[in-house]
Amino acid sequence: MTGGAIETGFRARLAAVDWRALDLRRIAEPIAIFSPLALIISVQEPVMILVGLLFIAHSWRERDWAWLRSGWFSALLALWVYAFFRTLLLHPTATGVLTALQWIHFAVYAVALATWILPRKEARDRLLLALVATIAFFSLDCFLQYATGYDIIGRPKEPNRLTSVFRKPGVGAEIGWLFLPAVAGLLGQGRRLFAAGLGVIALAAVLLTGDRMALLIALASILLFCLFAARAHKALLLAPAAIALVLAGLLYVNPAIYHRQVETTETIIGGVGESVYGVIWKTGLAITRDHPAFGVGVHNYQAACLDDRYGPLLVGPHEFKRCQGHPHNIYLQWLAETGAIGFALYCAFAALAMAAVIRAAAAHRGDLLFGALAICLALRFWPLATTTSFYSTWSTAPLFLILGWTLSFLRDERGDG
Repeated sequence: MTGGAIETGFRARLAAVDWRALDLRRIAEPIAIFSPLALIISVQEPVMILVGLLFIAHSWRERDWAWLRSGWFSALLALWVYAFFRTLLLHPTATGVLTALQWIHFAVYAVALATWILPRKEARDRLLLALVATIAFFSLDCFLQYATGYDIIGRPKEPNRLTSVFRKPGVGAEIGWLFLPAVAGLLGQGRRLFAAGLGVIALAAVLLTGDRMALLIALASILLFCLFAARAHKALLLAPAAIALVLAGLLYVNPAIYHRQVETTETIIGGVGESVYGVIWKTGLAITRDHPAFGVGVHNYQAACLDDRYGPLLVGPHEFKRCQGHPHNIYLQWLAETGAIGFALYCAFAALAMAAVIRAAAAHRGDLLFGALAICLALRFWPLATTTSFYSTWSTAPLFLILGWTLSFLRDERGDG
């Protein structure tokens, strides 16, 4: 057969494929379920984009756009439109305009999970297994890096910080944000031993990473979960004491980790205004004071903070850097870069998302996985926390994964989008 004949035959077969008959959900579901594992190899961005595109194609084919009326999505959509045109018209830079334009796929990915893929319990069960595997990998890889100095791909650890497969010390945050649903899901399936084992290694890994905020989030999530589930599982009341013993033992045998996780945390909390975070936050608030309504534009914070009016670039006896790539707080980032309007829209998104979760809570009161997801989502929206940039996909992908997963229970309850 000649090359021309092969090409003709291929085109004929391609033309015979009717995309309207394709089961787009069947294609998107395994991609979405791969979401937690995608974090390991840093392909979460294409995963979210593919799921979002398939969902839009499905919506267009079925003429089903009911999901656009979801309150939390409408708030994010309004924020996206506003932030893009505000940056384009007032402080346009190539990076800022492109950043402001592209991030809406986070929201489309989440609504696809919530209304299209995860309402099926079978899909949620498979996603749980993927999350369990991800948390186990990150935790064990942290142990390997701590013990040998290198992780599984040969990446060296930093002084008093672990990185796992990441270029920067972000693995503690990934585990802290995601481990509770994995543990609760296993517990809800009656796999108590596996749940306890995963919880112990995950929490120990977070401690060893040296990530202070991740440890605080992990401990807060455990405490809240124990209070949530204590009525049905009274044994969970013993969990805080057991966890305290494990952490105390690890801190006792490692003075460097004790200094990092306990002593420096006490110092920062005791004098937050003079800490490295206080220095950064003060600059963010000063920028907001000078640009209260519209901010300085998406991805323009770092350039704006270099202005001499905000003081020297190194502050105090410890010479803390006043200017960073972002203000290290999501709410302050929206406030400084998009002003009061953008800040209000992001707050509306967070409030409407949690309101939707509360509506579903009564129907899923005893569901341990739902409770764990809701707790994780609430902690991600907690305003008094140090955070990474909203536009960093390694940190934002887990947020929208948890958001879509949690709101898929609302789909179960109401039967609509």
